Amino acid sequence: MIKRALVTILFITLVLAFLSGCATPTPIVKEVPVEKTVVVTKEVVVTKEVVVTATPAPTPEPALTIIDGAGRVVTIPKTPERIVSIASAATETLYAIGCGDKIVGVDKYSDYPPEVKDKPQVGTGSKLNVEAVLGLEPDLVVAWWFNREAIKTLEDKGITVVAINPKSVDGVMETIRMLGLITGHLEEAEELISEMQAKIDEITAKVKDVPKEERPLVYYELYKPMKTVGQGTFTNELIFMAGGINLAADEPVRYPVLSEEYIIERNPDVIIVVSGGASVDEIKARKGWQSIKAVQNDRVYTIDRHLVTSNPRLVEGLEQFARWFHPDLWK
Repeated sequence: MIKRALVTILFITLVLAFLSGCATPTPIVKEVPVEKTVVVTKEVVVTKEVVVTATPAPTPEPALTIIDGAGRVVTIPKTPERIVSIASAATETLYAIGCGDKIVGVDKYSDYPPEVKDKPQVGTGSKLNVEAVLGLEPDLVVAWWFNREAIKTLEDKGITVVAINPKSVDGVMETIRMLGLITGHLEEAEELISEMQAKIDEITAKVKDVPKEERPLVYYELYKPMKTVGQGTFTNELIFMAGGINLAADEPVRYPVLSEEYIIERNPDVIIVVSGGASVDEIKARKGWQSIKAVQNDRVYTIDRHLVTSNPRLVEGLEQFARWFHPDLWK
């Protein structure tokens, strides 16, 4: 009995041992510290390609070559920014086409428009203060064609000079156009010319049908007694355009000096004296002139010199002439 018990215990022990050997072992969990993982990304530097284009040097402004009023070939290197005008008509024209701000000096006769009084004066074309002109550092001087000495002196000093010499109404307009071209204000010059032409057409249309026998004989006097205007002057043309006949139209020189006897003999219907010359009363008081029809009929007038020179206001002078010659057409 005891032996069976021992065998049984032994059997159970073997079974347990066997079962222990076949069982799945319990895993041992060991906490392993996890290292911090740092992901380093490579910085990619994107370089923007910048194309540097060199700024090209400005194209030099082409020089302008003209034939001026003195018949000279003149080259203007660039559009002038500093202008001295020693011709009053040119001064007024430059203002009229929008170049007043470029004028840095004028002659003493330049008095229109009113703002010109603020410009430095440099004398006159015949008595020019050359040092004053040079001190203004002009890149252009505009002068009358007959100021030959002043023109030569300035050009010898390296100054560009343009001369003006309009001999007709068309010549005045060409002078305006020339100054517009030189200064870069051609568009404004053309607009001004168009306005002038429209006014001229309006005036001449009123007198074009007046017969020759009804056109008055006109004596026009300048600053010096008996000095007048002949053919080749735009004043002579203005008289004709206004419906008159110039007493000196057939004279061979532009500015003839007539004798009093000749004037009295021709017996003009109208006498016009430029401002700054003789007064109306002085004309009427001249010996022997009381027999002239113009004096007898009180048709002696003074015209503002600004209206009968080569500037844009000559159309006002034309209209004034026409009103004096044919007052009935303006009633």
